[in-house]
Amino acid sequence: MNVYYIIDGYNLLHAMEPGEVTAANLEQKRHSLIEEVVNFSAASGAEAVIVFDSSSSGRETANPVPGAPVGVRFATRKESADVVIGKLVRQALEKAGKNRGQKYGRIVVVSADWEVQRGSMRGRASRMPPRHFIAELKKIKKRVAISSEMDKMHWKIEHKVDVETLKKLERMRRGQG
Repeated sequence: MNVYYIIDGYNLLHAMEPGEVTAANLEQKRHSLIEEVVNFSAASGAEAVIVFDSSSSGRETANPVPGAPVGVRFATRKESADVVIGKLVRQALEKAGKNRGQKYGRIVVVSADWEVQRGSMRGRASRMPPRHFIAELKKIKKRVAISSEMDKMHWKIEHKVDVETLKKLERMRRGQG
């Protein structure tokens, strides 16, 4: 059963690192959060979208994370992340209804905001407080850390690129172009 997480980004970020997020380190903390969700998604098979409020953009932006079933969205100055989350829940439920539930077995909204949680429950999506999602992140990390599959994972570059690219890299290393 596919699970689709719609995550209130700053809500989760502040729950993960209370009091540690500042204007100076916000970008770095946001990237760390995205990386955590990408790792979670890879290990669990779930899809996710992380929604952040934006104070600078006049229009909503959506950026998929390359190679991962994770997206990152920034709301506009006029429309909060809560409103975008509500729209995403409605869209996901509509898709599930059209596909008779085959796209997502479960839609989960991760937020501590009561209005967001209440709206998701009204729409038949599950709600999850950030602290519960953080517990899920920790469970996945632990499962991956003790997995026998870790020994079988390919960590060298030659395991990750095609043969032609390897040949080009080898020629470059040898100074042949």
